[in-house]
Amino acid sequence: MRAADYLDFLKTVGKSKRLLRSGFVREQVVNPESVAEHSFRTGVIAMVFSDKVGNNLNKDKLIKMALIHDIGEIITGDVVVQRGEIIDLALRDSKEEQERIGIKEIFDQIQEGEIYAEIFEEMIARKSPEAKIFWQFDKLELALTALEYEEEQNKQLDEFFLDANTHMKEPLLKVILSQIIKSRKKEYRASLAKKLGEKV
Repeated sequence: MRAADYLDFLKTVGKSKRLLRSGFVREQVVNPESVAEHSFRTGVIAMVFSDKVGNNLNKDKLIKMALIHDIGEIITGDVVVQRGEIIDLALRDSKEEQERIGIKEIFDQIQEGEIYAEIFEEMIARKSPEAKIFWQFDKLELALTALEYEEEQNKQLDEFFLDANTHMKEPLLKVILSQIIKSRKKEYRASLAKKLGEKV
């Protein structure tokens, strides 16, 4: 392919730097993160923890999942499919079908694009060991970002911790999520514990 094709691809991907995370926009967070910022730290989480969870996971694939998992939102926008513990499965399926189309459109611009489209398919199928762990990495990053906004903006964001808690299965990641939650203000922790039916 021509160099111009790769340039067009990179410019398209760069749009994720200006696409804001809609859940935090809805909660009126000041200067909410972009999709690209979320994907970056999710990639770092995958890089650091892939060797520490699961059994012989493919680190390279997990990092790729992290980097590409929201690129389709450049086409579809960032659609929220979970509020707290409630997942709208029909909306999620519809969103991911549109993202599948978007991913193909974006990665068709480069020669090896089908490799990344296949990784995206594996990720949304949620069946492989890597896909199952990946979504926990994604939600861990969500919870950490919510904690940072709570600390910086004095804003209670229980919903995002409920969301993360729903997905966390891997023992080490559950410990890290627990530490994130313990770092919240006491009254926020009490509110979340009540919603989870736990003792404070």
